[in-house]
Amino acid sequence: MKEKDRPISSEAVINPECPWRLPRLRFEFEKYRYKKSVAEWKALLAKATQGDAESEYLVAIFYDYGCKDRRGRILVRCSAAKALAWNRRSAEHGFAWAQGHLGVLFSNGTGVKKDPRQALVWMKRAFRGGHTSGTPVNIAITYRETGKLHQAAHWFKKATALGDDGAFVQLGVHYYWGKGVSADHAAAVHCFRRAARGSNMAECERDDAFFYLGIAYLEGKGVRKSLQKARKHLERANKNNDHPAARRMLKELARA
Repeated sequence: MKEKDRPISSEAVINPECPWRLPRLRFEFEKYRYKKSVAEWKALLAKATQGDAESEYLVAIFYDYGCKDRRGRILVRCSAAKALAWNRRSAEHGFAWAQGHLGVLFSNGTGVKKDPRQALVWMKRAFRGGHTSGTPVNIAITYRETGKLHQAAHWFKKATALGDDGAFVQLGVHYYWGKGVSADHAAAVHCFRRAARGSNMAECERDDAFFYLGIAYLEGKGVRKSLQKARKHLERANKNNDHPAARRMLKELARA
């Protein structure tokens, strides 16, 4: 069978209705990774109690992840309730990082009732307050989760304009499948390539960029179809054997 006739479909892994949702490995942030002396913690808590917004946010972070003293003994025990209370307090006092984080909590329904409207209120307040790192992407994701795809694409574009290279991956997904924008495979491939060579992004986002490039070569959309190049990009996406979607597509290619 000729290469171009091989019946391989990305739908073995990707749901075209929500192509941004890929199978993922479960990942949890390390608890008690922060270290402070008793004196440092008491000083921080005192500043927070007096209404210093940045200190309130730091206290929230320590309650969220926990904190040990210099000898490795638990100094601050994890408490989701206390973390939320201090984060909300900091947000209400105008600290942009806390506002953005509170928005994410409302968006995900973490510790609070899921409320996209409140999420967007707090995220946009954070954005106006100067917290532009990650906030436009979180706004975009919140819009996308509520089905407002045009607004989602708009905020992903805003994120790329502000230098977030990882946002190119998601913008490319919107172009490739025509979600909230007119389908434009060439523009999608351009976005994936920008992300693949970007610097201001997480490595998992770079892996996704190579994964979607592999899909483009597999389907011949925006590029000339090539199973060899598809395989190369999918292998790059799964270079650490930690990308389930790429791994599954490589198995599909192996069976073809």
